[in-house]
Amino acid sequence: MNHRFTCSLAVALISLLGTALDTRAELCSLEVLSREPFADSISFGDTGPYEKIVAVARFAVDPAHKRNQVIVDLPLAPRDADGKVEFEADVCILVPKDSRKGNGALFYDVNNRGNKLALGFFNRAPGSNDPKTKADVGDAGRSR
Repeated sequence: MNHRFTCSLAVALISLLGTALDTRAELCSLEVLSREPFADSISFGDTGPYEKIVAVARFAVDPAHKRNQVIVDLPLAPRDADGKVEFEADVCILVPKDSRKGNGALFYDVNNRGNKLALGFFNRAPGSNDPKTKADVGDAGRSR
């Protein structure tokens, strides 16, 4: 994976955490587990085919920080050598294979209990917790 993309992804995740939550978390690492063609490599208009990136983001928070006091039972969690509580989150990213053809926008799905919901709101897609096939994109997957 190219370094520029990895840095951009890390900045996006940190920005989302900083604006979406009233707490602060430090992104410690982002481990890419797989990178594969999405939806049988069909073309989505001028943007072309997408790829699916699956990763694990690892974070740490300071349980003593006042912004983190609202997290239930955080003081009871095990701490690392720096006194922070570590946790991780699954990451699934659909990105144009040729990033120059994308529009630069990020559509972020805040999921509930691990369910990926966003794709189910577009193009009569059935919704899937592991989107990867042409069927997972609904009408967008029809031949043009």
